[in-house]
Amino acid sequence: MNKLKEMFNKLLEKYKAFSKGVRIAVIVALIALLIAIASLFFYNSANKYKVLFSNLDPTDAQNIVAQLTDLGVDMKVEGQSILVPRNEVDKLRLELAPKLSGGSVGYELLDNGGSFGMTEEEFNLKQLRAHQGELEKTIKSFPQVETVRVHITPAKDSVFVEDKVPGKAAVYIKLAAGNSLTKEQVKSIVALVSASSSNIPEENVQVIDSNMNLLTEGLETSEGIEVSSETIQAHFDLEKKYEKELEDSIKKLLEPVVGKNKVTTSVNVDLDFDSKQKTETIIDPNKVIISQQTIKENSNSTEGNISESPIDNNMGNTIDEDGNSGENTSSREEVTTNYETGKTEIQTISAPGEVKRLTATVFVDGNLDQNVQTAIENAVANAIGLNKERGDSITVTGMQFDALSKEDNQDDIDAINELLEQERMKKLMIYGGLGLVVLIGIIITIIMRIRKARRSNEEEEKKNLLDVVIDDTAVKTQELPKLDLDVVSPKTHIENEIKKYATEKPEQVAEIIKSWLNENDR
Repeated sequence: MNKLKEMFNKLLEKYKAFSKGVRIAVIVALIALLIAIASLFFYNSANKYKVLFSNLDPTDAQNIVAQLTDLGVDMKVEGQSILVPRNEVDKLRLELAPKLSGGSVGYELLDNGGSFGMTEEEFNLKQLRAHQGELEKTIKSFPQVETVRVHITPAKDSVFVEDKVPGKAAVYIKLAAGNSLTKEQVKSIVALVSASSSNIPEENVQVIDSNMNLLTEGLETSEGIEVSSETIQAHFDLEKKYEKELEDSIKKLLEPVVGKNKVTTSVNVDLDFDSKQKTETIIDPNKVIISQQTIKENSNSTEGNISESPIDNNMGNTIDEDGNSGENTSSREEVTTNYETGKTEIQTISAPGEVKRLTATVFVDGNLDQNVQTAIENAVANAIGLNKERGDSITVTGMQFDALSKEDNQDDIDAINELLEQERMKKLMIYGGLGLVVLIGIIITIIMRIRKARRSNEEEEKKNLLDVVIDDTAVKTQELPKLDLDVVSPKTHIENEIKKYATEKPEQVAEIIKSWLNENDR
């Protein structure tokens, strides 16, 4: 205890021996250390828990809390978040995540209970709920969807066609913040519900968002196809982009020749976005034998005259010379030849985006003679791929541009240049200010070093002066003024000089005496 007290006293004495600035710095450092220790303690206490799940469906949240209670896990509930100790978060997530249903129960309904003693109507209702739950889980897995509900009206089957009624489905969607669904995405949801359900055509599926907007309005139906606004806008953007590229190419071609800002142009392009399939059949005039059949018949008869039809050239009549009945011989030959005409089929599929018609108008500043105008037309036509067979046209006109617009443009250019010059001056001022600050810092550092050096020199002079006063040898080295040795001795002279020094500089003498006392204490 005494040693501790002595150590404390020594520290206190050393602290008191410090200058005022050092003592203030020590106090500030101690306060900062205490604040850091306290902050670390509170941080560790506050971060003992970590979020396990957040923004759960009320049913899932209730199930998770019940399971954590059964497991005996320390937990806290803050708002819509469930917090557990940090070291158990990963383990509990792996264990409890498969049990989250998102508020939708699918085929678990059929797994948990048996069908014994259940009526057909109850089983069908349970199966319908399970099917709706599975659809909700699938749609809810999309990143744009936060919550979804699916309602299905099952189809009515009958042996009579006129009594059959197709099913219907309604899908309610709450989108996540900052998200939206395109028409194609809505069509995907409709196709999912229709394909996974029995006898529910796509036109009987309706999708509604949380703002009561009917998202399926204007989609494809089985009767016809309605083009969505996104498709129309995409086609329009493609046309404008192609037109802009052609206009830029024309300006880039002519401005080096006629001068900058002396060409203005407008291009109109009609693109065909219909996908077409064309089949062309070419008949070959050369015939090709594919089969040939020859039939020969011979017959003999000994009866009377035989009369045959004169139509058949392949038949013959034979009569005995004596006119009596005798033998008749007949023969027939038939040749059948089948020919096939050669043909070639060419099937061509045209991709969407083909240019149907293109028109271009070019104005050049100044008057143009006919030769120059024709040369410009030919050059521009080749540059943009003009095709007169499909009705493309180009017009080049030379006329004086509005001088006022040129002056306005020049004024705008001058204003822009002035703004750029102001920005450049601001940057220079900022850089100059930073350089000035650095220069001032360097000057202050140099001045402080000079002052410090002067202080060191002054302290060194004080020490030398102290040596002069104390050390006799040092006194002997100094040159003394001439004294009257008959009246004043060297000892008397030293005493007189010390008195004179003490009279002139009492503060320094007091410091010297204090230093003596401190050395004696040591």
